[in-house]
Amino acid sequence: MKKENAMRLAGRKTIQLEAPSLPEAVQEQGQWVIHVDELSPNQKIVVQIPNYQNTGWHPSFGDRLRGYLNDTPSDNYIYLDKSNIDNASWDAEFDPENIPNGAYVATYTRINAVDDCASSLPTPVTIEGSTSSKYPGPVFPDANNGVLLYTKIAQCNGTPVRTQYDVQQGDQVVFYWRGFDETGQEIPEAAYVSGRPLTVQDACNGYIEDTIPLRSIQLLGDFGSGVAYYEVLRDSATRVSRNTKSLHVSLNTEVEIAWADITALQLSCTRGAANTSSQLPNLKPCNYGAVFGAPGLAVTISVSAGGVIAEATGGDPTIYTTQLNGDGLARFSVSSKDQSLVCIAAYSQVLPGSPPTVNATFSQYADGGASGIVGYNYTSAVPCDGVTACCIYFKVSPRWVSQGVAVTIVDEESQARVVGADPETPHARTIKLFADGTGFAEIVDTCEEKVNVTLSVPGQQEAIRFPYPVEFISFPCAS
Repeated sequence: MKKENAMRLAGRKTIQLEAPSLPEAVQEQGQWVIHVDELSPNQKIVVQIPNYQNTGWHPSFGDRLRGYLNDTPSDNYIYLDKSNIDNASWDAEFDPENIPNGAYVATYTRINAVDDCASSLPTPVTIEGSTSSKYPGPVFPDANNGVLLYTKIAQCNGTPVRTQYDVQQGDQVVFYWRGFDETGQEIPEAAYVSGRPLTVQDACNGYIEDTIPLRSIQLLGDFGSGVAYYEVLRDSATRVSRNTKSLHVSLNTEVEIAWADITALQLSCTRGAANTSSQLPNLKPCNYGAVFGAPGLAVTISVSAGGVIAEATGGDPTIYTTQLNGDGLARFSVSSKDQSLVCIAAYSQVLPGSPPTVNATFSQYADGGASGIVGYNYTSAVPCDGVTACCIYFKVSPRWVSQGVAVTIVDEESQARVVGADPETPHARTIKLFADGTGFAEIVDTCEEKVNVTLSVPGQQEAIRFPYPVEFISFPCAS
């Protein structure tokens, strides 16, 4: 699916189109049923889109139509031009081999030349007699026409995903999720696999459910997408053995991500950076901040007296006006020569309510004792986005300048890494120093955790262990 899929809910129009018809379906006990085994060879399952409606929609050149069975899109896009715009209806087609037995909702969408989006009312239908060897793809109950909106996943700290097959005693189910950004580039950090096989004891109302974590969705950004499927390990009683297991794999279900419903800003900034000093010209300590909100939104970031925003371009270094990027983010950095606390606010002219505020703290360098390190400082409360860094600043005594400083993450299981470290040993790196004995290092993380760090001069027995762990926090937050 493309970016247009997520725009179905992000568009300006909210017309609800008439429900589609199903030419291959027959009514049985008041239910529409398609018997796939009765279709002719090469015959498609059709979701038929009516032309003339009572909704106020008038088809136009350039309109794009597509049908859906649940979240599975039709094999074809329908583009309206002079050859088909006057048709009584249009056929969205599905290969029966890709549609397993099960209950479905047939819908379709229309996107016009200026990306106004509209979706149809549903037509429920049951598929029977399918020869598809796979189980139906999973269902995302919080998705609307295949789109997950940010507010819903934030409220639920993720999104539920469910099986679509007849659960039996002894079944073991594992869900798999892969994530992609707007360009289709896979984001390895967004991958998710069920932490344990789910069983009938976990089933509810005839299905088994897991939750894709919020973090695995946030990493994809606005107009990103995720693909999920599940595996079923099932007892297969045979004449030979009654302890045989058979593995069944479902079809994929794809959902798109949209930040279009975000109506508030979130603000974050690290804490603990050293005050800037003219005596240490090679060190430029700062706290790193980020604003999150609706993509493209114009925001203004302000800091209290004594704070300086490095990205500010006007005459006032305490004010920075920018625009949130396609992932809904804007980043900035704050320094201070003499303040121990700087208050930061972020606001937009189009958003109601009070702007979010956070405090950025600053401190002096701590004494390194007998380690050979004269002083050191580090930041904490760092977003675990793999981009924002815990910044570590240090100065060694002149006799150890050529040795450098070894930065080590003590916790072996930590997901954090020292920026620039060898990928084989991501928890450690020796930093080369400037001629005046100063240097700095950065640590990033993709996991919400607290990380213990040591600094040492190679060859010296004593090392500095940070008195407080570096804290990596979740941002944007779940609410």
